[in-house]
Amino acid sequence: MLSMVADWQQSGKSKKAYCSEQGINEATFYYWFSRSKENDTSSGRFIAIDKSCKKGEVEVIYPNGVRIKSDADLGLLSQLIRLY
Repeated sequence: MLSMVADWQQSGKSKKAYCSEQGINEATFYYWFSRSKENDTSSGRFIAIDKSCKKGEVEVIYPNGVRIKSDADLGLLSQLIRLY
């Protein structure tokens, strides 16, 4: 669901055109879109981070295929995720 919304955003197409091209019901896509806005953490809301995890190698894979592999702490990981 979220990857389809991200794919639509990168396509530059209207929702209607994207749904038609992908064979997705428009009402379903609009529902997905509304849910994706609820999951958007860039709106100023706080997110919980489990600090009990050990530092280690982390790989962040963005929906556009970019991969970043790093020995990272949770603060850096959080910043990398928000870049997208």
